[in-house]
Amino acid sequence: MSRSGRLAAVGALAALLSILPLLPLTETDSWLVPASIAIGLVVLTGAALRRWRAPRGVIPLAQLGVSILWLGVLVAADAAWLAVVPTPSWFERLSVVIGEGVDSMTQYAAPVPVERGMLFFLVGGAALVAIFVEVAVFALRRVPLAGIPLGLMYAIGAATAREGWAWVWFVPPAIGFLSLLVSEGRNRVALWGRSASPSARHTGLPQTDSLARSGRRAGVVALAAAVAVPAWLPALTEGFIGSGGGGSGGGRTIRTDNPIIDLRRDLVREENIEIFQYTTTADRPEYIRTATLDVFDGEQWKQSERDVPDSVAEGLPWPPGLSLSEGDVTEVEYEFDMTENFSSRWLPLAYPARAIDVEGDWRFDANTLDVVAARDEVDIRGKSYRATSIDLDVENTGLRDAEPVIEEIEMQALLQLPEGMREQLAPYIDQAVGDLENPHEQAAALQAWFRSLGDFSYSLEREPGTSASLLIDFLDNRIGYCEQFAATMSIMARALGIPARVAVGFTPGELQDDGTWIVRSHDSHAWPELFFNGIGWVRFEPTPSTRTNAAPAWTLPVSDSDTDAETPQDGSTNADSAENNLGPANAGDLPTDDLGALGAGTDQSSRWPIVLLVAAVIAVLLCVPQALALVIRTSRWRRADADPIAEAEAAWTDFRDAVRDAGFRWDAAATPRGMRRRLDDQLRLDEPTSGLVWHLVHAIEQARYAARTDGVPGLQANARALRKRLLSTRSRGRRIKAWLWPAAVHDVAAATTAATAEGLTWLDSAGERLRTRFAPVGRQ
Repeated sequence: MSRSGRLAAVGALAALLSILPLLPLTETDSWLVPASIAIGLVVLTGAALRRWRAPRGVIPLAQLGVSILWLGVLVAADAAWLAVVPTPSWFERLSVVIGEGVDSMTQYAAPVPVERGMLFFLVGGAALVAIFVEVAVFALRRVPLAGIPLGLMYAIGAATAREGWAWVWFVPPAIGFLSLLVSEGRNRVALWGRSASPSARHTGLPQTDSLARSGRRAGVVALAAAVAVPAWLPALTEGFIGSGGGGSGGGRTIRTDNPIIDLRRDLVREENIEIFQYTTTADRPEYIRTATLDVFDGEQWKQSERDVPDSVAEGLPWPPGLSLSEGDVTEVEYEFDMTENFSSRWLPLAYPARAIDVEGDWRFDANTLDVVAARDEVDIRGKSYRATSIDLDVENTGLRDAEPVIEEIEMQALLQLPEGMREQLAPYIDQAVGDLENPHEQAAALQAWFRSLGDFSYSLEREPGTSASLLIDFLDNRIGYCEQFAATMSIMARALGIPARVAVGFTPGELQDDGTWIVRSHDSHAWPELFFNGIGWVRFEPTPSTRTNAAPAWTLPVSDSDTDAETPQDGSTNADSAENNLGPANAGDLPTDDLGALGAGTDQSSRWPIVLLVAAVIAVLLCVPQALALVIRTSRWRRADADPIAEAEAAWTDFRDAVRDAGFRWDAAATPRGMRRRLDDQLRLDEPTSGLVWHLVHAIEQARYAARTDGVPGLQANARALRKRLLSTRSRGRRIKAWLWPAAVHDVAAATTAATAEGLTWLDSAGERLRTRFAPVGRQ
């Protein structure tokens, strides 16, 4: 194998080793094989094109194209001709998959499920690492620069890990990087022959200087990457990338920042982990609620802004909307014991709670009675606490005759829907409710429609999300899981004039022989709560009985309340359910949208903000080189400060940069007149342009050769006009290249690189200088 081939193979190995630190961030390693294939395709494409002597700038573009085709094979083969050739639907599929990947990265914390969106980004990331390594090694011939992409994957993993990061994951990319350096160093030494440097006389290893120098310089690059990259990625601690929606924190621990964002992933979790247990004096415990989402903006359900100034130490207020007195209700006791598997800053409670005995500073929201830790460091993991809740006999509270709407502003907010949503829902409401006018009967009919009458089916194959378009799609296809059932019944209730919100938490769990209830990850759930005057918030259960217990008796129509044949609501079937899983919470401080979204929709309209944001970022990046060039020119003229000689030099430098940007060679040894003649021969300058050049030549000759000069007016304006004229004569491709990589920026980058190299060279020789200075005289 040739030296170039060996170096390419080592580069491929380094790229593969560099992505291994991403393994702990994913639930499965199934992506590793397609990622390895992507790296192989990149390397083989580069090797073939270099053998055919293709232009250096073409090679990374070809590698990128091959990588995209491979990604298409993985996620859109059925939309392509012969599984490879792109079609219009192929491009549309890639757009959808990219949106799904962005959703996954912003919603999930590690370890993330490797669905097709995440697969796209993982494999695509591996391909990009390989491309950048190839560019650093073969195009730039700066192997130490390859340490940046190689170290980036480790930096992402270290910055994302919630429960600490094992040092061992630093070893694979480090081995890959060092192997690449050694291979490149050996190639250089083989070209140079035996070393004759001073240090070779001391070490006795004449061929180690190049490798040692590369190693020292690589250390500087690696340290810079290790320090700088995590500093630029502070948000990764919240999600895989960006503001995380939560998820499993690794191992057996379940943790979420949003009580519903990880619903589908936890539903398909193979291991049904125990997260807490409790005992209660209630004959039949209620659902254990964690938090409520009371705002629907058309894209997602989320939590409204709330103030939580009051501690639970003094007790909780009377439940909103409940008109009964304390003597008319029964209080029950709960004792909770959280496992180490459950990390949450939201306190699971049976609604409505009246008193809580818990260690730490916990606050409540008076409108929802949600309880949240006041500080980030407060966590419920492994703790025990007691709570007193009201065991309300809803059936005997007059619910069937209660009116839902009251005049308070906060209740009006709980009726809000996006514009046009009520009209979209009208046909479905007619199917479910018909001519019913009593609010309770309407709500009961909605529930019955979802559970049995509307032919809805439960399926985890449904993509997550509760955007308006996805919920309408759910009403058409009638396939989904509890996220869609709860969210859709809530918006339909609002359309009927009944205040509604979505509650998230857990079903009662499984009753043990000793009277203890055990709640596992598969017992997590989402359900709607509707508001009725005199009773307050009432739980309904639209999710089919195949995945839940019987609907609450008070939610059934009168004719069905005595004949309902569903499983008794004792919680005994929940432990075997694959649905009731939602994941615990760890939300940020209030008042904010701490809970984020109840599942971001992946419809096309919801993806437009992401597309526009990406386009804006790309546009800004494309403008950065020109902005830097403008800053350099402006700074140059500011330093001239009306000095005639400095102004002439500044104008001549601007002219030199314009000539190089236009694609012509600049001869630094030529005289100003000689450079002007060369340009005239190449460009056949018209008279106005030739006059501008003569103006600059006259100014620079006076500045450099005249005994004294009074200066030439209008130099800056003429230099600017000349630049515009020169570039206007060039092709569009040449102008684009001048925009993306102007000569002024190239010079600054080259000067910076040279200065860095000089500094490193000085460091390289420091040991020999010290050895020479302090060596005994007889040994010098």
